[in-house]
Amino acid sequence: MPGDVPHPAINRPINYVKIVTITTIVLGVLTTLFVAAPYALPLLQSRNLWAAISLFTIILFCSGHMFNHIRGSQYVGNDGKGGLSYFAGGFQNQYGLESQIVAAICEFSRCWTSCVSTG
Repeated sequence: MPGDVPHPAINRPINYVKIVTITTIVLGVLTTLFVAAPYALPLLQSRNLWAAISLFTIILFCSGHMFNHIRGSQYVGNDGKGGLSYFAGGFQNQYGLESQIVAAICEFSRCWTSCVSTG
């Protein structure tokens, strides 16, 4: 098509469905936030909840989660006999499941210690 031929201007109509959809979603989110705020704020301001989240994160990262994430370690390995190996040998190797097992053991021992000491 030659470039000299004039073309009519294209004017698209207003998309009312998009306007109504976005308005409904925004009003729904705002309504949900205002209705749920009295229930969610005490939960978000709970010292016990944040202490548990912090402790879990510290234990998870200390158990080698970031080591596995940075190095891209395997989740489990094979033992050479057709089975699975959950713990890697040596000091510079670690499987993904190994860090989760260590984190679970640490969390269980923390829970057990706190139950015995308070109970």
